[in-house]
Amino acid sequence: MSTSSTVALLKRRISTDQNFAEGLHQLSTTHEAVRYCRANGLEVTPAQLWTQRGHLFPDGKPTWRG
Repeated sequence: MSTSSTVALLKRRISTDQNFAEGLHQLSTTHEAVRYCRANGLEVTPAQLWTQRGHLFPDGKPTWRG
């Protein structure tokens, strides 16, 4: 799957699944976020998440560390 379609799926999931969004929002590292996404059926890479840090949620967080 392409990076843009994976990111689109992630953003859609965030907007439609409040529990998923809240869980993702609370994580403090990119690697935790990758594990969380994979555990919830989204195959993302650290690089895909890193490029989206600060842009997934209206408040600009999380801005995951590496």
